Amino acid sequence: MNFIFENGKVTSVTEFGTLSISPNSEQGYRPFELFISSLVGCSTPILANILVKRKVSFEHISISVYAVRNPEIANRIEQICMVAEVESNTKMSDELAEKMADLVIKNCGMMQSVVQSIDISYQIYFTVPKG
Repeated sequence: MNFIFENGKVTSVTEFGTLSISPNSEQGYRPFELFISSLVGCSTPILANILVKRKVSFEHISISVYAVRNPEIANRIEQICMVAEVESNTKMSDELAEKMADLVIKNCGMMQSVVQSIDISYQIYFTVPKG
């Protein structure tokens, strides 16, 4: 990847399009947003694949992410909690959901890249589809 800094933002041309990055949300995506998005973008398809392999049909997966940052050390990310809500008619035990969460962390390259420096937790909850 190649990047250019000008006019207060960093840009990169990717296969999908131009990516603008800036601490100013009016000029581009903030680095924190991209960091969290990379974790979600890597881990959620892995969760979906695990569900498919286990023959668990699902309607929808939504992810909420909570992060703890340390303002005294460059606003470093110290903890990330990811919560996946899977809408499915299949009932899953808490134990199986925990095993799936462990598999997601183990097989997500983005998470494995930072798991030694950031406390990452991943939780999966199953809910009945709405409507």
